[in-house]
Amino acid sequence: MLFHVQWTFVDNGEDGYRRRLQLFQGWEPPAAADFKGFYSLADGSGGVAIVEVDSVATLARTMTSFAPHMTFTADPILPVDEGAAIGAEGIAFRDAIS
Repeated sequence: MLFHVQWTFVDNGEDGYRRRLQLFQGWEPPAAADFKGFYSLADGSGGVAIVEVDSVATLARTMTSFAPHMTFTADPILPVDEGAAIGAEGIAFRDAIS
């Protein structure tokens, strides 16, 4: 499963920033989490990642270490061609119902 994960920092003060860096330096993602992209926002308020995982439990494991310091959202995503094909299926269904 592929997810777009976004986070914002809870505490942007000096101590919060220092602690997040300390945690990140000691953190290893779970073996079943493949980060396709991992980015910081230029304004320093958070970041985004594209992560492929084998289960929602693995996704939770990627975030739980930082839960006191960040607010997360995680949205399932799929390739645009697959999303467009599914959208076309929806249109065909609605068009078939009069």
